[in-house]
Amino acid sequence: MLIGPEEDLWDLAFSAEYPSVDAFVSMLRDPDYRKAVRHRQAAVADSRLIRMAPGTPGGAFGEMPD
Repeated sequence: MLIGPEEDLWDLAFSAEYPSVDAFVSMLRDPDYRKAVRHRQAAVADSRLIRMAPGTPGGAFGEMPD
């Protein structure tokens, strides 16, 4: 871990992109998804869902465009 608390060690991460917030909410409400998500929840000890917006990368590390 470069930055963050030592007790929050993760061994797996992934990112996903959805077409819109409405598409994500629609997925969450889908009856088949709701049945399947139980297995994911049972398979992990801890998880995080972090919403992020796409942005334009800067020219150098840590640089944000104007």
